[in-house]
Parts: sequence; C-alpha cells; structure tokens
Amino acid sequence: MSEETEGTRTLLGDQRKGVIALTIPIAVALFFQQLNNIVDSLWVAGLGGNAMSALGIVYPIYTILIGIGNGLGIGVGAAIARSIGLRNHRDANHSAGQGVLITVLVSLILTPFLLLTAEYTMGIMGAGDTVKECLEYAYPLYASTFLILLSGVMSGMLRGEGAAKRSMAIQVIGAVVNIVLDPIMIYGLDMGVAGAAWATVIAFGTSCVIAAYWYLRGKGMYIRIRRSDYRYDRRVCRGILSVGGPEALELSIMYLFNIFLNYLVIEVGGTDMVGLYSTGWRIANFILIIAQAMGGAMVAVCSAEYGMGRFDMIRDAFRYSVGLSIFWTLVLSVVLALGSGPLASVFTHSEDLMYLHGEMASMLLFFAMFLPVMSMVYTGSALLQAIDRASGAMVNSLARNILLTGTFWVATVSIGTLTSLWWMMAIAEIIGGLMMGIHAWLMLRRVSSRESVPA
Repeated sequence: MSEETEGTRTLLGDQRKGVIALTIPIAVALFFQQLNNIVDSLWVAGLGGNAMSALGIVYPIYTILIGIGNGLGIGVGAAIARSIGLRNHRDANHSAGQGVLITVLVSLILTPFLLLTAEYTMGIMGAGDTVKECLEYAYPLYASTFLILLSGVMSGMLRGEGAAKRSMAIQVIGAVVNIVLDPIMIYGLDMGVAGAAWATVIAFGTSCVIAAYWYLRGKGMYIRIRRSDYRYDRRVCRGILSVGGPEALELSIMYLFNIFLNYLVIEVGGTDMVGLYSTGWRIANFILIIAQAMGGAMVAVCSAEYGMGRFDMIRDAFRYSVGLSIFWTLVLSVVLALGSGPLASVFTHSEDLMYLHGEMASMLLFFAMFLPVMSMVYTGSALLQAIDRASGAMVNSLARNILLTGTFWVATVSIGTLTSLWWMMAIAEIIGGLMMGIHAWLMLRRVSSRESVPA
C-alpha cells in the first residue's frame, strides 16, 4: 500500500491485536469525556436544584447533537477503513472531505432550528419554573452545533485511518480544557449554568482546531484532504450515509426517547429527580467505557476486514470483543453497586437535594444490575455498522427504546414509584442488549454466507 502508516498496519494486521490497539486509546478518551460529564454535574450541583434540573432537561438534546456527530464520524471512519482494506487511497481521502461537507450542511439546518425552537422545546420537556436556567445552558450549545458535530466527525476520521492515539489526544485535551474552565466560568466569572455550557463549547473548539492542524500539516497522516475532495460526490456520500445516517439516527433515537423518559421521571419524582437521573446515566456511561471503546475499535478493524472479504477475522474479532466487554463491565458494575451509597452522597450534598439520597443510591444499584448485558448493544451495533448493515442496528435500537418507554409509562400510570421505573429500566435494557447481540451474530452469518470469498 502506498504511504502506509502505523494506523493502516494496525487495521490490516491481526484482528485481536488491532481491536486492543484501538480500544485502549478510545477507552482513555471516553474516560476523560465521561469524567468531564461527571465533573460538570458536580460543579453544577453546587448551584442548587434548578441548575441540576436544567442540566438534566437539556442533556437529551445535547446528546442528540453528540450522537449525530459521532454517527457521522462512524460513517466516515467506516468508509475510510473500508477503502484502506480495498487499497484505495483516493476514496479514503475523498470520504474524509465529503464527511466535512456533510457536517457543514447538517449544521446549517440544525443550528437555526434549535435556536428558534429552544424556548418552546423547554416548555414541552417539562422545564416549568426552570426555563430560564435551561435556556442559559442550551443557547451556547445550540449556537455551536457545527463544532460539536465536527469534533465527532474528525474523531471518526482519525479512528478510520487507525490513528486512534491522535483521536484520543484531541478528546482528552478537550475534556481537560472543559474540566479546568468549569469552575472558572461557573463561579469565578459568575456565569452560573451558562458557564458550564461555554466551557463545553470552548473544549469542542479546541479539539477541532488541533485535528484540523494535523490534517493541514499532513505529517504522519494517511488521509490527505485536497480542495477537490470537498466537491459533492453522490457515490461517496451514499457510502458514508449508508453507515453514518442510520448510526446517527440510532443514537438520536436513543437520546430522543430520553426526553419522554425524563418527562415520566418528572411525573413520578419531580424536577429535582430528573437531574439525578441524568447524572445516573452519566455514571452508567462511565461504567460502559470499555464496551463503547471496543465497539469503536470494531468498526474500524472489522470495516477493513470487510473490505478484504475476511469474514473469519470478523467473526473472531466479534466474539473476542463481546467476551472482554461483558467481563470488564461486570467488574465495574460490582464496584458501582458497592459504592452506590457514597456516590449518591456526592451528588446530593446540597440542602435541597439531600432528601433524594436514598432514591439515587437505589437507582445506581439497578444500573449495576443491567449494564453488563447492555454492553452488547455497543459491540453488536458496531458489528452491524462494519458489515454495512447499520440500518439493522437502528431498527433494533428503535425497538429497544420503544420497549423502555412503554414499560416506563406502564410503571408511571399503574404504580407511580421511582423503584417501579428502575425495575422497568433494568428489564428493558437486559432484553435490549440480548436483542442487539443476537441480531448482530445472525446478520454476520447471513452476510458471510452470501459474500464470503476464499482468503
């Protein structure tokens, strides 16, 4: 291969070594991202219940933006990795340029829509008396939609060419910038909850600038984006969106349903509880770091193997990743269960949240119950994306979230306690994890029987 790099050698070598080589830097990046989310919650918790409620109410829409950016990034990364597997350097470069073009177009649509509908959206999401705080947190994030999406796309581009350490670097630096700026902007500059949002925006901007510098400089990079790569190419865009579109929609569906789930939590536990519920999911994402990282590694490694037609390597990589992700998620879930009480104390230390300490501790125990099985959502979805069946992952995710929302609603109207909601959450997520894992394995068998060629 012309202009081979360390990253491309990782993608085209031993599949298990490739998964581990990419998982470690992705996991480090996710660790700092989730640490940043939790630190955000800790600093905002000091502002009181209204500020925490604002964080919880706006969080689903913010994560939809993250999901769209990450989804497009996965699509671009898969297209680049597949081109590397096919030894097609030109298409790899073109995929990167088209990914940036798609990001610009999506941002031009989303940014004005979010800003114009922000106040109305907060109302229907149950903001109530916290609308002011919600808008203070939402407006900076909505205005910076392009940076949020571009950060996810550039991370996907770097992973797609096997440069997972560089992808890790931009995310870690962004998270550190956010963590440092949080107390300065929230308390030092007396910006309140808006300070948390602006710290996040500056962090995304920092990540994008660093990645752009690397690509402009070109040293040590496989991808070389030229001006011609930004011209619209229907074929390449279709290849990106065949994976990135369903994946962005899958992640958006997951987070969109959180709006309805938040509303039901407010119905049962009030606006104070929805902030703690949101924080609970941030902690859960911390526990799922290894599963998410293995999923990210699988997309790149298995996409390259799919380009080579090596289904034996894809099967082995999938089995290996599922086993490791379940094991380590189980270990971390046990730690979460043992530390649920002290952890709940950290987030309910303000006077107006102390009364919810027991409820939060109980909720964390339920998270520990279902997270090991839920880890298969990430590895299963990654496999479907790698073999160009991302629409299957999207449908599976839709079914899982319909099940979760339906069971939440039944618990709300028939029982009306927070414990009943946590039971429904655990049951739905266990079923959903099994659904995604089984679906991915069956689809791999079907695709390999149709497309497999002698190695």
